[in-house]
Amino acid sequence: MKENLDKNLLKLINNKTSGSSELLTLLHDHIKQERKNFELFPSLIIELQKKFTSFQNINSYLDEFYNEIKNKGNLEKFFYKYDEILINVYDNIFLKAKNELLKYSNFITISNSKTVYEILKRIKKEKSKITVFVSESRPKFEGRILARKLAEEKINVYLITEAMLSNHVKNSDAALIGADIILKNGNVVNKVGSSILAILCKFYKVPFFVVAHKSKFSSKNTFDRKEMHSTEIWRNPHLNIEVPNYYFEEIDKKLIKKIFTS
Repeated sequence: MKENLDKNLLKLINNKTSGSSELLTLLHDHIKQERKNFELFPSLIIELQKKFTSFQNINSYLDEFYNEIKNKGNLEKFFYKYDEILINVYDNIFLKAKNELLKYSNFITISNSKTVYEILKRIKKEKSKITVFVSESRPKFEGRILARKLAEEKINVYLITEAMLSNHVKNSDAALIGADIILKNGNVVNKVGSSILAILCKFYKVPFFVVAHKSKFSSKNTFDRKEMHSTEIWRNPHLNIEVPNYYFEEIDKKLIKKIFTS
């Protein structure tokens, strides 16, 4: 990438605790501010796509932005379009989901999804009291970030480990997760642990919902599952111990009651 790539963009690339919707908002704001660099060095966009291969919405955004530059399109119109999308997306998803989600008061989720956070905030405004069980999501523990944000909204929150999911699924009314990719076959890609949560929900007959913007839809039936550094899980294991570390996994569509999108 460009040698003098600024610290803000590097920080964004190395952000492993924010969900894809929040990362897209941060990236969009950065590109708007630094648009001249991207116009002069369109190769930066291609390099960014390599960094964000697990996030369908970011790749779609970068594809569209690259085409605008290549075809000398109206960048102001492009930026305005995404300003509107990013401002209104959560209200639009909630409008489609509220009739179903307002039936429930006790939710369970995993990781740190901006969309889940925004939807739960809106549920809280409609209901006097809700409870949310948040799985902490190893190895980066980003569930703690979501738990803290929900607590600041005066939502009753329990932070749990993935090992405690079974105990709390049976005390939940519904599960609510975001999505990094919605594959063409209907399966959803999300943070590791989401599939266990979905299987437990199926066993305990708890509805499992996904909330995501339509930019998460992919034309592919598979995703590139990247292995991350094992040291994030265990820094000094015995030499004969393998420590696989994957951030994302696929959730079978048969386990999902409904995907709410906009």
